[in-house]
Amino acid sequence: MDYRLFIATRYLGRKGKEPFIYFSTLVSILGIAIGVAALILVLGVMGGFSFTLKERIAGSSPSIIISQSQPIANYETLIKKIKGHLGENIIGISPFIETQAIFQSRGGILGGIVKGIDPEREFTVTNIKDWVKPNELRLFENEIILGKELARALGAERGEKIRLISGLSGKESDFIVKGSFESGFYITDSSYSFINLSRAQREFGLSGMVTGIGVKIKELFESEKLAQSLSRSLGDDYTVKSWLKENRVLFAAIALEKRAMSIILTLIILVAAFNIASSLMTMVYKKIKDIGILKSLGVTERGIRTIFILKGVLTGVIGVAFGLTIGLFCSFLLKRYQFIKLPAFVYDLSYLPIKVQASDLLIISGAVLLITFLAALYPAWRAGKLEPAEALRYE
Repeated sequence: MDYRLFIATRYLGRKGKEPFIYFSTLVSILGIAIGVAALILVLGVMGGFSFTLKERIAGSSPSIIISQSQPIANYETLIKKIKGHLGENIIGISPFIETQAIFQSRGGILGGIVKGIDPEREFTVTNIKDWVKPNELRLFENEIILGKELARALGAERGEKIRLISGLSGKESDFIVKGSFESGFYITDSSYSFINLSRAQREFGLSGMVTGIGVKIKELFESEKLAQSLSRSLGDDYTVKSWLKENRVLFAAIALEKRAMSIILTLIILVAAFNIASSLMTMVYKKIKDIGILKSLGVTERGIRTIFILKGVLTGVIGVAFGLTIGLFCSFLLKRYQFIKLPAFVYDLSYLPIKVQASDLLIISGAVLLITFLAALYPAWRAGKLEPAEALRYE
């Protein structure tokens, strides 16, 4: 072992012989460990929120939606044009009718959204096949599927009759509840319902027409670029929106909060770094005799500086190691047992999601080690400047 590393390791302090140095080093290590663990948990939770919301939004709605100020006639021709433009980027495409409606059951009256779909096509655009039982998606024209929360609020059970009042035509019609679905996205589960597309066309007076066309593409994060390209191809008569643009405010807010929390929690590490600098300065003056002896033996200023820098960096390394262990263990517990519950109607999630990324761990570890290195520079420089005779005079 290099003598500088050996001495730096000894300077971490021993509980019995050097209680002050030991305690100061321990506090520094704990400060760094707490800061690192807190950063891992916060970044993991914010990353988990962003990832889970994006995944659920992408699964509950098409990647790209094409609509018009008026209902779209000859939509099959438009579908062919869309396929021709997007080509191999398309996974699926599905026409739909979507409108506000009032649901009336024996349990009460609620407003919501009814969506007329072609189940076979809708399979390829959203994750609806994962939300309901296979037989429930074979919708007859008098059947309806309700979101789980909507069905609960209405008190509507499977097989019961409910009345639907259309927001487009004002027409009242009775439907049989075929079943309910749970997308995991509260807004969808509490307001949406599905009926057969052909029934919706007749019900809302839109024979041979739809209100929109949903497209799912292979690369979800390319949706905005492809939406812009498709918009130019279709012209000004059509409105083309991507799921990213529709939810950009939400994702921007999450990203901003993630950055803000990272900055705030970094202050914990900075406090620990100042503690490292303070303890090193104290050590320099407590180890004056040792420094004088080392210089008398021929150790250079650079060698002395290296010893104290190594001591500071070792403190940082131990703190990072403990912090990573604590942070990853707590992250594992949160992910495995989901013991922190959230009100779904506020966050659209019923539990606290977490997703720890390797890049975050590398950035946190690198930043902490850099901070501890910088904190050790001045004390190390002061130690290197001590002259042997001057150092020994005080002993």
